[in-house]
Amino acid sequence: MKTIILYITLVLLSVNLSGQNLLGYKAGRIEKYIGRNHEDMVKEENSRNTHYRYLKYTDGTAGTSTVYFFLSEDNKCNRIKSMYVHGMRDEVQKELDGMYVKTGENTWSDREKGRDAVIKLVNGEWFFTVTIEPVKKK
Repeated sequence: MKTIILYITLVLLSVNLSGQNLLGYKAGRIEKYIGRNHEDMVKEENSRNTHYRYLKYTDGTAGTSTVYFFLSEDNKCNRIKSMYVHGMRDEVQKELDGMYVKTGENTWSDREKGRDAVIKLVNGEWFFTVTIEPVKKK
């Protein structure tokens, strides 16, 4: 029973990070934000990628969510990708509906500090993703 309660608590705590628009934030500011607002999230430093700069956070041993903050050369967040187990879909979608303007099926928009962003939820076979990225200028 304690395991079930812990699992539900971790799921609910990690959900509200899915839609947080931190585009334009520098890496240090993201780390401070996560540390203050999402103590349940653990910074993962054991994975490396030579093509991308990013910060990676997980919900620890629960294994229900992973969030990547992709960084530009000047260390600013230019894309966010969150991955979740399918059991979290309803909670995440409800959060996105409450935070952003729905523009289509599984698509939302946001304006943060003068920057327009598009938020997309995409179903996968084993998990679903939420991406937040700047609107591409035409």
